[in-house]
Amino acid sequence: MMAARNVDVCAEYGVALALEDFVPCVLVAAAFVFLVRMVRRQVPQAFWVAVLGASLISLGGFLKATWKLLVATGCWDYPWLENLLFPFISFGFAAMAWVMLSVLRGRLVMAWPFAVFPVAAAIGAMWMGEVFPMIIAAAVGATFFGVTAAVAAFRTGKKSVGWLFVVYVVGTNVLPAIAAQEKQIAALQWSAQITNSIIQLCFLLGCIWLKENYPTPASAVVADEEKTGAPA
Repeated sequence: MMAARNVDVCAEYGVALALEDFVPCVLVAAAFVFLVRMVRRQVPQAFWVAVLGASLISLGGFLKATWKLLVATGCWDYPWLENLLFPFISFGFAAMAWVMLSVLRGRLVMAWPFAVFPVAAAIGAMWMGEVFPMIIAAAVGATFFGVTAAVAAFRTGKKSVGWLFVVYVVGTNVLPAIAAQEKQIAALQWSAQITNSIIQLCFLLGCIWLKENYPTPASAVVADEEKTGAPA
C-alpha cells in the first residue's frame, strides 16, 4: 500500500522531533471538538457523520505520531501505524467536507459524491500498490473542507477568521511538498513540523470562533424554545 522508504527511519527521527509531532495532533483534535459541537447545533442530522470524520482524521494523525515516537525511542518500526494515515484522513476529510457544506447550506446535501471519491482512491491505491491516490483524495477533501469553512466565516462578516481558514488550506497543500523532499535534514523537518503546528493552531482558533458565533438556524432556536419552555 505504501511506497517503499528510501531512508533509514531509525536514524531519521529524533525523540524531540517525534514528540513535537503530537502538538498538531492535539490541536486538530481540540479543533474538531468545537466544530462537532457546532455541527450538532446547526445540522443535527449530520452530527454522527461529523463525529466519525473528526475521529478518523484525529486518529490517523495520532497513529502516525505514535509510529514516529516508537521509531525514535527504540527503532520499533510498525509500518501499519504510519500506513493508516492517508486512508483515515481521506475518508475523514470527505465526511467533514460533506458536513461543512451541509452547515453552509443549512440542510443536508447529497452525500454520495463525497463517499465515492475516497472509495475510488482506495481502489486505485490497491490496484497501483501506491498510496498516491489516497494522498490526492485527502488533499482534495481537506481543501474542500477548509474552503467551505472559510466561506462560512467570510459570510458572517468575520474576515480575520476567514483568513485563518485560508492559511489552513494553503498550509495543508504546501506541507506535503516539503515532506516529499528527498533530503530530510533535521532543520527542514523541524521547520515543517513547527509550520504544521501553527497551521493547526489557526484551524483551532477558527473552529472556536465558528462554534461560538456562527448564526444558529431559526429551526434550532424554535426547537430549543420548545425544550426549555422559554425564548432562546
